[in-house]
Amino acid sequence: MSLPIHPNCFGWRGKWWYDKPEETLADLPTFLAHVMVYGSPADVAMVQQFVPEEEFKKVLENEPAGLFKTELWRSWHKRFGLPVPPLPRRRFPDGSLGPEAGRFFRR
Repeated sequence: MSLPIHPNCFGWRGKWWYDKPEETLADLPTFLAHVMVYGSPADVAMVQQFVPEEEFKKVLENEPAGLFKTELWRSWHKRFGLPVPPLPRRRFPDGSLGPEAGRFFRR
């Protein structure tokens, strides 16, 4: 699914665009994850006009480790009435897992 809007209407150049805006919008899961983490309530509301709730839920189901902070993770799950699982952890090539969220510096 790609957004049926022109990327310039957002005025977000530099906030989400690391590639060409059209390429960023074509990678909907990554775009939505960044909107969910870095977007203002107005940004989220604008995107929700064009993207079904199910697409946001898919982001939570397949979230890349390290993007969401604990509070946002809980907030988005509660917003959709989903149970709140632990934050995803990074998996290294040898199969081991990275530290739990907030445990990197042994705090």
